[in-house]
Amino acid sequence: MNPVVYMTADGVQIKNMYWSFLPSWAKEKRLKFSTFNARDDRLLESKVYKSAVPGQRCIIPATYFFEPDKKHYPKPPHPWYCFKLNDQKVFSLAGLYNPWTDPKTGEELYTYTIITTEPNAVVGAYHDREPAILDSTQEKQWLNPDLTEPQQILPLLKPYPPEKMESWRVADAAKNPRNDYPEVIKPVSD
Repeated sequence: MNPVVYMTADGVQIKNMYWSFLPSWAKEKRLKFSTFNARDDRLLESKVYKSAVPGQRCIIPATYFFEPDKKHYPKPPHPWYCFKLNDQKVFSLAGLYNPWTDPKTGEELYTYTIITTEPNAVVGAYHDREPAILDSTQEKQWLNPDLTEPQQILPLLKPYPPEKMESWRVADAAKNPRNDYPEVIKPVSD
């Protein structure tokens, strides 16, 4: 569970949510396909995400993110890299959320996905996608409930300026999201 920022009629809310988007029609907590990330270029085609785009947008606060080097290592094991912004300690990743109700138990679980976009030159040196990062102006637009049309929202999902980002190689522990401790971002030699 991770803290996620979203908008309701009462204003901005923060709630711990489960990282793996579950659409309302899902019959159980595990799907047969991954919903950790959602491609920006497929949001409106996807039966999983399409209905969430107009009004279930969220922001996932982050201090860094990890990607495997799939450019130089097409087959596992992939070396892992850490990426962070030069000018901000905390930044915002664009996402979608959904409150899912377990049909068997009636339990409600808030779930989310991180939207990915084409990579900038820094991330693109290792991976073919990057999380869609929002600046402070875009954060307000992304959460604005009055913006519901795709042409108002989707242009916000673009590669982050590469000159504002840095990266370094990290230990393989980075591949598991449960490994959330300071040592996981320490640089290691290639």
